[in-house]
Amino acid sequence: MPPQYGTARGPCPADHARYRGAVPRPFYGALLLVIAACIWGSAFVPQKLSVVALPPLLATAVRFAMAAPLALLLAGRRLKHDTGDRRVPIALGVILLFAYVTQTAALTSIPVTRVSLITGLYAVFVPFLAPLFGLPRPQRLHWAGAGVASIGLALLVGVIGGDALAVPLRVGDLLVLVHALFGALHVLVVSTAARRVDPLVLNAQQLTVLLVLGAPLALMVDGVAPLAALDAQALFAFAYLSVFSTVVAFTCQIAGQRHASAPTAAIIMLLETPVGVIGAQLFFHEAMAPLQWLGAVVLVCGVALSLAAELRRRPIAVAT
Repeated sequence: MPPQYGTARGPCPADHARYRGAVPRPFYGALLLVIAACIWGSAFVPQKLSVVALPPLLATAVRFAMAAPLALLLAGRRLKHDTGDRRVPIALGVILLFAYVTQTAALTSIPVTRVSLITGLYAVFVPFLAPLFGLPRPQRLHWAGAGVASIGLALLVGVIGGDALAVPLRVGDLLVLVHALFGALHVLVVSTAARRVDPLVLNAQQLTVLLVLGAPLALMVDGVAPLAALDAQALFAFAYLSVFSTVVAFTCQIAGQRHASAPTAAIIMLLETPVGVIGAQLFFHEAMAPLQWLGAVVLVCGVALSLAAELRRRPIAVAT
């Protein structure tokens, strides 16, 4: 049964033994999620370089072909002792596959600004879907945090005060909407399992599933590319994406969600948007309007509201 919040019954000694080390610590969880968000935001530059070097689906397959073995190596002997539900990593791997495929397909038909905006809606989907996963219902401050963060995101990508949506709705927009839905599902499934699993083990398992399913798809769609022709810049990009953006960031996400609710995790991870904007400015010299800077501030305020809601909870881990 998923962990419950604010219940009258406290955990028994057996519960403490089972969940030793998994007692929710909001600041620790928030820190790990912020690290994950910052890594994903800073991955904007190497991800763009990787897509320039290879077709999108093949670039994604190469990234996970490098990341999955490393994740398995880090998990090591823990994999042998894992007794968790095998359906969880399979579900996460499938969810991630659909998330990456739909986002990649959308990028071929609509601007990155529109993709960024609609992707951010996953943080709004999470509170709506949380009760369906047996997770606690969001508090008012969670809703306020999601709303404020969404406004900040709209300012940041130019929807408010800009022309980001000044073209008709396209198939790509719907694909990104599907991507946002799968992003929310990933956060929620991780939230239901995070306190019962080893983050290194679960990450290794989900990446392996994604690779097994995604590599054949990439080969069918994009074919085989001359990987030996990749230059040093492209190799560095793939190395960063594999080690930091995939192995480290996903592990931080899973570990962080052991200590934070799904709505809070979703809001915190929206911080990757302003980090990505800063990276674009530093490396690609992309200008940012005053309204976009205001959006970054509003987004941080949304994160703060969500964290305030999380700190008001009385988290109790209950095993049944």
